[in-house]
Amino acid sequence: MLITLLIGAVGGVSFDLLDLPAAYLSGAMLTVAIWAIAGQKAVIPSWLGNISFIATGSLLGAGIDRNSLKSILDWPISLIMLGISMIVLLTLVRLYLRQVHHYDRNTAILCSVPGALSFVVAVASEVGADPRRVAVIQTVRLATVMVLIPVVIGYTDVHSPLPTNVPKEMLDWPEILMVLTLSALGVPLGALLRIPAPYFTAPMLVSGALFISGFVEGAIPSYILYPPLIICGAAIGTRFAGSTSRFLISCAKAGVGATALGLAITSLFAWPTSIFLDLPFMQLWLAFAPGGLEAMTVLAFTLDTDPAFVAGHQIIRFLVISLIVPFLLGKTKDRATDPTSPPPP
Repeated sequence: MLITLLIGAVGGVSFDLLDLPAAYLSGAMLTVAIWAIAGQKAVIPSWLGNISFIATGSLLGAGIDRNSLKSILDWPISLIMLGISMIVLLTLVRLYLRQVHHYDRNTAILCSVPGALSFVVAVASEVGADPRRVAVIQTVRLATVMVLIPVVIGYTDVHSPLPTNVPKEMLDWPEILMVLTLSALGVPLGALLRIPAPYFTAPMLVSGALFISGFVEGAIPSYILYPPLIICGAAIGTRFAGSTSRFLISCAKAGVGATALGLAITSLFAWPTSIFLDLPFMQLWLAFAPGGLEAMTVLAFTLDTDPAFVAGHQIIRFLVISLIVPFLLGKTKDRATDPTSPPPP
């Protein structure tokens, strides 16, 4: 665990020195993934990952203010466009995986689902899809998005950050610990209410409520967010462990192609929506992007884009996906015909 965290920290600092956005999340993920692919042991215990999600969610919630609520009036239009883009994405990415990579029907459907890793992996075993291939494809997509977006933004002028707000007084440590503690108390309630990603979403909502209500006023130093971001990135990188080179190359080809197609589709819908609503393109792109709730919200925060808007759209998409995907899947338990597919356990 300590070696994995050290490697993740080196990656995060390296990306930061390159002046790339979301450096500690993307850098940690990439370096740990390379370490795991090289056959080295990479471990992040689930309890540590959950703690990092609680800390990240609560700290991001501190960035939500009353101005974030103004964008809610634009949500109906953007949600309609998000729904249309999701239908197009599910259809075209599924056809791509079926026709080009010869995936079986259910595996192709679950691999095409944007940003719902835990859900689709759980469903995969029940419908006879290939759960390991689904997990790797989804992780390849998330990793590609997490690395590609910061690199593109870091070396182009595609994104202009939001204007800097009036500087706030920094909170002291007792207040920061109070926010973290109260935010953590929201996890059991979030799990009870079946909120997506409760270890991340519930603390973010509780923390956001504390700051929006004025119960807590001030700002949290950005450096406090670095350790949980490194842990989150490293945890994603460990998902590549245990994969053979042949299996990984096969999944990488399919995953990168599916991700490129998904990003192209979401870009085509995010661009006119941003013009119509007069909102930053990056804000819409991250809200529509086929990535995970946690990663896209973190990217929104680090890129000075409204995290509440992005998180809200990602949550609603997850809820819609959880309702419609079971109806898209067949009941036949057929295995993938790809010879690189590993045998069932």
